[in-house]
Amino acid sequence: MPKTTRSTQSTRLFTFNVIGLVALPCLFTGHTAMEQPQQLPYNDTISISIVGDMMIGSSYPSPHLLPPEQEGNILQHAIPFLRETDLRIGNLESVISDSAAVYKKCGVTQCYAFCTPPKYARWYKEAGFEYLNLSNNHSYDFGPDGIQHTLAFLEQQEIRTSGVQQHPVDTLTVRNTRIGFVSFAPHNNCLDLNNDSLVQAYITELRPLCDVLLVFFHGGAEGTTRTHIPKKREYFYGQDRGDVMRFAHLCVDAGADMVIGSGPHVVRGMELYREKLIAYSLGNFATYSLFNLKHPYNLAPLLQVKITRQGVLVEHKVLSFLQHGEGIPKPDTTLQAMKLIRALSQEDFGLAAGLH
Repeated sequence: MPKTTRSTQSTRLFTFNVIGLVALPCLFTGHTAMEQPQQLPYNDTISISIVGDMMIGSSYPSPHLLPPEQEGNILQHAIPFLRETDLRIGNLESVISDSAAVYKKCGVTQCYAFCTPPKYARWYKEAGFEYLNLSNNHSYDFGPDGIQHTLAFLEQQEIRTSGVQQHPVDTLTVRNTRIGFVSFAPHNNCLDLNNDSLVQAYITELRPLCDVLLVFFHGGAEGTTRTHIPKKREYFYGQDRGDVMRFAHLCVDAGADMVIGSGPHVVRGMELYREKLIAYSLGNFATYSLFNLKHPYNLAPLLQVKITRQGVLVEHKVLSFLQHGEGIPKPDTTLQAMKLIRALSQEDFGLAAGLH
């Protein structure tokens, strides 16, 4: 399939983009948790809010681990910031079902299998999410039934998804701009991140069908020592979690306009490769009860970007949140997530991180 013609980005557009360099301290000055922030100006760009892993409550292994309903949506403190942008997207780190049986093989003392009841999962829709990635290591925790129930729920709520065998790609239109989504992970039932031919084929097929093409991936080893990009293949408990830098560059070379990663449960740096933004891990954003929330797992960045309908990145910045209590994201005026991402971007990529 022939490639479409896409615009070339001017270097001067990156003079602002030091990942929240000076904009973020101003953005949080004087804001309480639920104040409405200043709206981003409308122009010829699409603005997008992007977060990492979300699991807002699981009824497995016990419904007692779910958030108290009377306290409301655990995303409530982030909603005013999410509403600044035209589009909201993130990674869904659980199945959505009331009845699917656990499929994942578990250890004797611990089972990391997550199933969110639909009445709680509606909080994603309430927060404004229009896309939730399913290509990760928890989308198949409850087997074929869990996938079927999750896809049915997302369709009912008009939330797009991608990355599983039953639903590999998707598109949606925002302000007359067609956004395409495809995602990859080295896990059961996912589009295989480690299969170069498959990655290239899906991106090449989707490219002519959209104005802007976004790739999600779930890859890289997990843990507090995994914040830097090793620039080689990573393994976690014997599983090949991919060479994420090579993968991301492959996606851009094939036609992706932006590549967004999660999986390590900690933040990683960002790179500008061929003038396309790669966020190697946005870490956790709202992971309730069953996740380790000790620092730096509690850092919860919210990436906001502006991109033209020709796929030209105009602006990117990181809003800093921290997960409080059992996993409730709230604005962080100390800007820990932004500062760490900026430092990692400088250390791992230097000028390629947007420092001009």
